[in-house]
Amino acid sequence: MTAPTDEALPPACTCPTPWTELVAVIEGQRLHARPADTLGPAAALYRAQCATCSAEYPGHWRLVPGQRRIL
Repeated sequence: MTAPTDEALPPACTCPTPWTELVAVIEGQRLHARPADTLGPAAALYRAQCATCSAEYPGHWRLVPGQRRIL
């Protein structure tokens, strides 16, 4: 097995303080997310990204509890 090339790696967060605010777009809504030790239910279906530079978050994450979703 060979190591992935730089082109195959996801882009890193380029913000001065990386990964300070995460969001996940679920059914067209931007919801706040946070890093977690384990994979949250939404993380199994969606991707989180940096709210500022839009880099895809490479680790486990969960939605911030208590957010209101419009159905």
